[in-house]
Amino acid sequence: MRGALLSIISLVAAASCAMSPAFLAADEQEASVYGAFLAGRYAGSARDTDASARFYGDALALDPESDFLSERAFYAALLAGDFDLADASAATAAEAPDSPQLAQIYAVAADLADGRVNALLAETPEEFGAFGSLLDEILDQWGLIARGRRAEAEAAASELDTPLAASGHVLVHRALIFEAAGRMDRAEDAYRAAAGSLDMEAFTTLLLGEFLERRGRRAEAAALYEQELERADHEDAALLDALERVRARRRAPRMPDAPEAAARALLAPSAMLAGSAPVEYTALYLRLIQRLDPEFDRNTLHLAGVLEELEMTDAALAAYGRLADGPFAQRAAVDAAWLEFRLGNREVAMARAATLTETTDARAPRLLLADLHRLSGQCETAADIYADVIDARREAGEPVDWRYYFYEGVCRQTAGDWDAAEALFLQALDVAPDEPRILNHLGYNWIVLEENAERGFEMVARAAELAPDNGAILDSLGWGHFKEGRHDEAVRWLEDAVERSPADPTINWHLGDAYAAVGRSLEARFQWRRALELDPDSRERALIERRLEQGLAAGPRDIR
Repeated sequence: MRGALLSIISLVAAASCAMSPAFLAADEQEASVYGAFLAGRYAGSARDTDASARFYGDALALDPESDFLSERAFYAALLAGDFDLADASAATAAEAPDSPQLAQIYAVAADLADGRVNALLAETPEEFGAFGSLLDEILDQWGLIARGRRAEAEAAASELDTPLAASGHVLVHRALIFEAAGRMDRAEDAYRAAAGSLDMEAFTTLLLGEFLERRGRRAEAAALYEQELERADHEDAALLDALERVRARRRAPRMPDAPEAAARALLAPSAMLAGSAPVEYTALYLRLIQRLDPEFDRNTLHLAGVLEELEMTDAALAAYGRLADGPFAQRAAVDAAWLEFRLGNREVAMARAATLTETTDARAPRLLLADLHRLSGQCETAADIYADVIDARREAGEPVDWRYYFYEGVCRQTAGDWDAAEALFLQALDVAPDEPRILNHLGYNWIVLEENAERGFEMVARAAELAPDNGAILDSLGWGHFKEGRHDEAVRWLEDAVERSPADPTINWHLGDAYAAVGRSLEARFQWRRALELDPDSRERALIERRLEQGLAAGPRDIR
C-alpha cells in the first residue's frame, strides 16, 4: 500500500485545492473538465458511488492524459463496480510515473478475467509492498495456469514467499494451484491445512468438500459438510446446498477456471486486510475479486456488508440484489430488508420481509418480520411470531435459540404481561445462563419491582463481570446499589455507566439521583437537566421534572 495514499473515499472526494494550477485555467474545455471533477468530488463525499464514477469518467474523457484524473476515476469506478471505466482508467493510471499499485494489480486481474494471456507476460514493477507483492504473485501464478504452464505455477506456489501474517491465507491459493496442476495429493494436504488454520471455516470446508466430490469421494464430502454445519451451529447456505447436492448424488462442481480460482485465492488475503487497513481498501479488493468472477456469491455477500459499513447504501442494496438467485439469496434479502429499515424505509422493509415469509417456510424471514414488528412498536404481532417459531423448533426436536425466548419476553413485557415475560426470560436463562443481556434485563426488573431483588442484584453483578464496558449493564448494577442504600458505591458505578453511554437518559437520571443522595446537589441537577435533553419517555420526563422542582424527595423512587 502506498504510504502517502489518502483514504480512498477522501481521495475520491479530494478538495479542489489538490488540483494543479494548470488545471484551473479558464479555457472552456478545461472549465468543463473542472466542472465534471467537482461533480465527481461532491458525489463521492455523498457516498453516491455511481454518480462519482460517472462524473470522474466524464472528466477523464475530456482530459484522457491526466494522471490525476485517471487515478481518481479508477478508484471511483472500482468502488462503484463500473468495470468498463475501471478497466480504461486503470490502463492510464498504471502507466503514470507514480502509479498506484492497485491500478497495476487490477490491470493484471482484468487481463486474466478476459483471457488476454499474452498481456499477462508483461513485467510488473518491483516496488510493491508486501501485500501488493503477494497479490501480484498470486495473479501471476494463475496467469501461468491460464497459459498452460502448470509445472511452473506449481513450483512458484510452493516457493511463494509470504508475509508471516498471511501464511495461512495462502493455503487456499496453493491448494487450488496444486489441483489445477494435477497434483492431487498435495492439493488435498493444502485444502485440509487451510480448513484447519483459517477462521473462514464455511468457505474452506466448502472448497475441501468440492475437491472430494470431484475425486468421487461423496461420502467423505457429506460427512465433512455435516460436521461443519453441526460444529458451527449455523446455516451457511452454500454448505447446505452442497450437502443437498451430495445426498441427491448430483454432479460434482467443476474445478474453477483460472480467473474463478484466482478470485477464491484472493478472498482470504482480502479478509485478512479487513483487520488492518481502512475498510474502503477491503471494498476495493473485493471489487477486484468481483472483476475476476462476478458470480462468486460469497464474495458479493461480503462486499455488500462492507459497502453497507461504508454507508454506500445504494451500492450495498445493488450488491444484495445480485444474489437473488444464488445460495445466499435468502440471507441477502434479509440483510437488504434490515438495511432499508435502518435507512428509515420501514414500509419497504416490512414488505420485503412479508414477501419472504410468503415464498419460504424458513425461519429467518419469520424472525426478521418479528424483529421489524418489535422495533416498530407492534409487540403483540411480534410476540406471536416468536412464539410460532419456538413451537416449530420444539416440534421438530431442534434447540431453541435464547433470543427467541428473550425477545418474545420483551414483547410480552411491553404489552403489560409481566408474568408471561418473566417465564420467558427464565427459559432464555436456562438456555444461555451466562448471557449478559438476559442476566441484566431480568435482574434489573427484579431490582426495580423489588421482588427477588437479592438474586436480581447477583445477576446484574454477574452481567457486569461478563460485559464490563456495557453502559446499560453498569447502570443496572449502580441502580441496584442505590436501591439498597449504598449510595457512594452507586455513584461510582453510575459514573462509569454514563461515561460509556452518555446519551442514555435513564442512566443520566439515575446518576442524578445518586448525586442527590450523597449531597452533591448541583451535580444532581445537572444530570437531571441532561437527562431531559436526551428525550426520555413520558413517564421518565414527568419524574425528572418533579426531581428538578422538589429534589430527590419527589416520588416515586423508581418507574415500574
